[in-house]
Amino acid sequence: MTWEELLERLSLGQDERTLFLPPDLSPEELARYAAGLANHRGGILFLGVDGEGRVVGASEIHPLQITHALFQLTQGLLLPYVEVVEGPLGRVLALHVPQSPAAIAVGAGRVPFWDGKRLTELRMGQALPEPDFTAQVLPAASLSDLDPVEVLRLRRILEERGSNLAALPDLELLFALGLLERVEGEDKPTVAGLLLAGTPLALKRLLPQAEVSYYFHGQPDGYLEGPEGYAFREDILRSIPALLERLRDLIQARNRVRYLTVGLFRLEVWDFDQEVYREALLNALVHRDWQSPDAIQVHHYPDRLEVSNPGGFPAGITPENILRHPPKRRNPRLAEALYRLGYVERAGSGVDKMYRLLLKYGKEPPEYHLFPEALTLVLYNPELDEAFVRELAEAQERLGGFSLDHLIAVGHLRRVGEATLEELSRALQLPLEAARKVLTRMERMGLLRKEGGRYYLVRRDPLGERALGLLANPLSRREVEAQLGLTPRATLALLNRLIREGKVERTGRGAATRYRRRV
Repeated sequence: MTWEELLERLSLGQDERTLFLPPDLSPEELARYAAGLANHRGGILFLGVDGEGRVVGASEIHPLQITHALFQLTQGLLLPYVEVVEGPLGRVLALHVPQSPAAIAVGAGRVPFWDGKRLTELRMGQALPEPDFTAQVLPAASLSDLDPVEVLRLRRILEERGSNLAALPDLELLFALGLLERVEGEDKPTVAGLLLAGTPLALKRLLPQAEVSYYFHGQPDGYLEGPEGYAFREDILRSIPALLERLRDLIQARNRVRYLTVGLFRLEVWDFDQEVYREALLNALVHRDWQSPDAIQVHHYPDRLEVSNPGGFPAGITPENILRHPPKRRNPRLAEALYRLGYVERAGSGVDKMYRLLLKYGKEPPEYHLFPEALTLVLYNPELDEAFVRELAEAQERLGGFSLDHLIAVGHLRRVGEATLEELSRALQLPLEAARKVLTRMERMGLLRKEGGRYYLVRRDPLGERALGLLANPLSRREVEAQLGLTPRATLALLNRLIREGKVERTGRGAATRYRRRV
């Protein structure tokens, strides 16, 4: 490192990988700062520089004194390379500290940690904060690995959001989004920068795990489609904005929509709601383990959509508490950039949004399958219950909208018929007393009734009531269909439900089949 290069580094100030220290520290203090740097991401510790980046000199310290002291005080775990840089203002020692694969303690139970602003301590047994791989700069990455067209796409997205960032020059914009870092005087893209604006060639060379594989299965059981087990496959290795657009096109091309009229409004009910699967894909991208060589996989079946990503839930989060646990992000740099671009919510409300939209249209909540090194999110596409969707929409219009808790409880009782307080508490992911308060309020709203310690859904069923009125005399399915204005599929679903509820009976077979109300 030359004197000029040193001064340029000092002018940039301290950060997560750069530390300035005066020469009058005790060996123990120096060891704590060096270990704190190693326990985070590693970097360079400049000894003989004050906190403002001014050279004050370290002429009295020999490099061997430093390496010996650090070796002794860290039980041989820390041995940095010490570079001497001399110039007109004095002598500076640059300690090149590698990132440590294990926590380094200095003294009994003292594990220092440098977070870029201050030195803190972790208790023994407390896990080190997980390093953010998306904030790192890969050694072989350079500015030429960014695609100007993708940078322009990011600018257009910000312009549509009315963000002030859109007015910045390209380099300033990328720095503001956390997509560039200055490394030894050179501007280089972070992993997040490559993921959001990298060229396909750069991604293939540096981050091949950024590929997403899409599979379409024309049958619910893929093995029926030949040895490959799928009807169509496409592997996509593009920047995240381009990737999301391509996945949307692939899914929408095979996505059915049905229209329901509720009062003056027409509802669109898709097999897979675009906002729901977009949130599922973003969750996989934001929370996946980017150091794993495995790719995200999307399996599209007629009755379900599966999104699998490497890495499980962040520590402490499980399928049983995901709705209530405070949000935790595995890749903060990528998440922050996606938030500024409007793709994700900072508060981690993506799971809530998926639940709300699925339950609103009578679908099941998302299901999570955990594996040792992966996580699969399943979005189900059950048979559409038109009567229930209409009834739910009318109830929300009448009562002024439902909370997510109301939707979860209603959806659970619709699926199982009846449930205890304990069962609904688990579905709501709430303590018993909190769940009891939700259910009591729903009783007062006329949505539930409680009998013998079990809760039941109170359904206003205008479509069922109309059908029962028609079926005072035996009718065929086609006659019911014509009278109610439903599709053949919806009519059959309604009649089968009324049969299960014991309100209608079926007589005859084939063309002679008739339905009539039970007396």
